[in-house]
Amino acid sequence: MAIAENGINMVLREWAPLTDLFSKLPTKSQNGIFNQEIKLTCIDVLPEFLALGTNVGIVYWFDRKKKDMQRLRCENANIPTTSVKIVSTVDYMVACGNNVGNISIFQIPKSHPETLPENLRPKNKQVERYTVTELHKSPISAIEWSKNGMKLFSGDKNGCVVLTEIDFYMHICKSVEILNEAYEVVQLSYNLQRLLVSTTYRSIICQKLNGWKVCQVGKKDRKVLGSFGGIIFQNGYKTSDTCLYCTRPGLRIWISDIDGNVQKTLLFKELLSKECPEVPIINPISRNLRLLKPQKEPSFGILLPFNENLLVTYNNDVVYILDPQEMTILCTINHLRGVLHISTHKDEIFILEEERSLIRIGYKPEPVCDTSTFSSVSNTFLPITTSIKDLTTKLQTTSIIPAIPPILENTFVNNVNIHTDENLIMNAEEAKESPIKIRNIDPIIQKKFDDIGKQEFNDTILFKKSKHRKKISSMDASTTSLSSNSSEDKELSCTRPTIMNLSAVGILPDLRSPESIKYDIEYKEKILADVLNLDKIKIPSINSENVEKEVNWLRYNFENDCDNLIKEKSELAVDNNKKAVKKDTKDKNKKDDA
Repeated sequence: MAIAENGINMVLREWAPLTDLFSKLPTKSQNGIFNQEIKLTCIDVLPEFLALGTNVGIVYWFDRKKKDMQRLRCENANIPTTSVKIVSTVDYMVACGNNVGNISIFQIPKSHPETLPENLRPKNKQVERYTVTELHKSPISAIEWSKNGMKLFSGDKNGCVVLTEIDFYMHICKSVEILNEAYEVVQLSYNLQRLLVSTTYRSIICQKLNGWKVCQVGKKDRKVLGSFGGIIFQNGYKTSDTCLYCTRPGLRIWISDIDGNVQKTLLFKELLSKECPEVPIINPISRNLRLLKPQKEPSFGILLPFNENLLVTYNNDVVYILDPQEMTILCTINHLRGVLHISTHKDEIFILEEERSLIRIGYKPEPVCDTSTFSSVSNTFLPITTSIKDLTTKLQTTSIIPAIPPILENTFVNNVNIHTDENLIMNAEEAKESPIKIRNIDPIIQKKFDDIGKQEFNDTILFKKSKHRKKISSMDASTTSLSSNSSEDKELSCTRPTIMNLSAVGILPDLRSPESIKYDIEYKEKILADVLNLDKIKIPSINSENVEKEVNWLRYNFENDCDNLIKEKSELAVDNNKKAVKKDTKDKNKKDDA
């Protein structure tokens, strides 16, 4: 959509993604020992600041000029924020309504201009917070400020509308319920001491005289319930220049005076049947996802002012920009993934498309005031060739060029055009290895180690299993004492020598004759006896008769031991039987006596 302003065609479009904003916005929040993903729920905008409501009870206050982000923590932590509204007066006033009906009001002092002398600057003030509780019993659905920031109107999903008056000098706030419509409040609009309340059932205009006077906008009731909004639109300073715009079912808008008398009905249904210009966006929804989304009947919803004499409304996934005076649809914003919330200010539209997607629509790009930030960001988007040249300059490639062959050197220099400086070339020093240090070992000790290495030992190794005890904490002391009879404790309490035999895998059988084996053993024993100064050892010959005698003697002793053991067992059994008989007799006598 193009608009001619001072002879220049202005195009409404999305200029760039809000990377500065999302680079400062954290993705997760710490909630005890768990991490919770941060999701955006609502927004509001001023030329200097953005207020972003989240699902974790924190409102992020983003400075659009300094690209700085601050946190405003509401009274109830970890409760989703459902509505946020800001107004610029002497200070910035930020109102945040949450999902349980509480409202947190922040008074943020403005920064003073640097040109103001120090003696005229007031003292630095801290951010103040006011809390409104116990009046709303359901989630806050709409918030509206007066222009001076001293009155705050809030509505909830049960139809309750509350007025909160703030006393900046006494630092207190007073809240009172002014009406209850019994239907969800969709939108609030306050101007010229009148409050327009739009609910899902009807729109009413309220004025405070002695009490609150309520008048319905139009005489016809709505045929269906829906999220239809309304706005008090002021074209001039007179009361006669002010009118009410209220959306109706069937793509209609009522125009009424300040007292609620309908003067005109605008019909846009036929205009939407024709093709309307579309506002280009950078990242539209894909065609496949668009086909999967359910097709909903187009309708109007909340109304917002835009660019002095235009209106913005939305419902479902489409945003409409209307000209009520010319009764035309200037353009639409389609191909959105969804519309969670919208905020406008003068010629800017901010669309909260998804929980982590915010789109800015305007006639001009986002102003960049911090040149240092812009330069650092712009350097990241330099062409590849420029970045390569900068990299080669940093690495001082001039000292590398002399090592390149002549043919490659000419090609490399011609393509890159790197200036060489002979003063930068330095002669390399010859690399030398440090001498290896040799440890001086005593020759006597070395000889002992050599002798030990030449000796041969038996194949069996006898070792004693070490005793390992685990440290028992005080928490497990009782458990350990109760389970002291387990098999694991028994294994830990006793240690036994264990013989570890070498594995027979890979050992070949000895093919020598018994005589040669005997000769080798005698030869080795002789050498060992000479070294240890021992007498000569002879292996006696094995006699079969002696072996048979030994076996018979062992068998005889074993049989005698078995007979003695059987005899002792039988005597013990007889004694036990006698004791049992005596016990039974005593028990029987006791029963007879009783």
